[in-house]
Amino acid sequence: MGRPQGDRAAMPRWRGTNPGRAAKPPMSTEFSSSPAEPLRLPDLRGKVALVTGASAGIGRATIEALLANGATCFGVARRPGPITHPAFHPVPCDLGDAAAIAAAFVGIRAATRHLDYVVNVAGIDPKIPLAEGDAERWDEIVDLNLRGYYLVIRESADLLRQGTGRSIVNVSSINYRLGIPGRSIYSATKAGILGLTTGLARELGRDGIRINTVTPGWIFTERQVGEYFTGSDAAKHLGHLAKVQALPLRIQAEDVANHILFYLSSVSRASTGHNCVVDGGWILE
Repeated sequence: MGRPQGDRAAMPRWRGTNPGRAAKPPMSTEFSSSPAEPLRLPDLRGKVALVTGASAGIGRATIEALLANGATCFGVARRPGPITHPAFHPVPCDLGDAAAIAAAFVGIRAATRHLDYVVNVAGIDPKIPLAEGDAERWDEIVDLNLRGYYLVIRESADLLRQGTGRSIVNVSSINYRLGIPGRSIYSATKAGILGLTTGLARELGRDGIRINTVTPGWIFTERQVGEYFTGSDAAKHLGHLAKVQALPLRIQAEDVANHILFYLSSVSRASTGHNCVVDGGWILE
C-alpha cells in the first residue's frame, strides 16, 4: 500500500549536495492507493445512460457512479456482471457483431423512449505481433474496439435527440502514443476512437449532442492488477510506472469514471470533440 496523498509528515525531504540546487528525488515504487473521491453532479439525477463494457473495469465503475448520482443505466456487455440495482438494466450483447448490436437496440427502444448519455468503454487489448496479425485478427479487434463504438453511437443518435443530456463519451487509451510491440492493431483502434470523436463533433453538434474522449493510462482494474501487479513481475511494472508517471498514484477505474461523468454532465457543456487524458502525467498532454 502506498503513502496517502497529502500526508506531509510522511513525505521524505530530498537534500542535494550542491547548495542552492535541489537534488532530483530517487524514483520510488511507493504509490498512493487511496480511493477516488466520489463525484456528485446534481444534473445526472433522473437521466438515462447507456454504458458498454458494463461487466468490469471502467465500464462497471462508470455505471456504479451514475447509479450513485441517481441515473438509470443500461449496461451492455457480452457476459453479465455483478451489479444489482433497481435502476440498472443489463443488456447482453456481443459488440463485435453488428447484427447483435442492432438486435440489442430493439430491446433498448422498447424499454426507454430516450437516452441522455452514451459511454463507449468495451474493448480487448491482445498483444499480436505483425506476423500473426492476419485479417481475421484485425477484424476481431477492430470490430469490437472501433466499429462497435460507431454502431452504438449510430443506433443511439435518435434516442439521444429525444433526451436532454445529449452527451457521448468514448474511452480510448494512451497506448496508441507509446509504440509498444505487438499492440499495433489495438493502438490503431484507440487512435481511431479519437478520429471518430472529432469526426462526429460538428455533425452531432448541430443537434446539441456533445461527444468527447477520455483517454486513460495504466489503470488498476481487476484484470490489470491480476495480470501485471500481482506476483513476481509486480515490482518491475510498478518501477516502470514510477519512471513514466508524474504522479505517484495507482489510478483507479473510479478516477476515470469521474472524468467520464464530468463530460456527461452539463458542467462541461462548452466542450465537444475534446480528448481528456487521465494518465497521472505520463504523456503530459
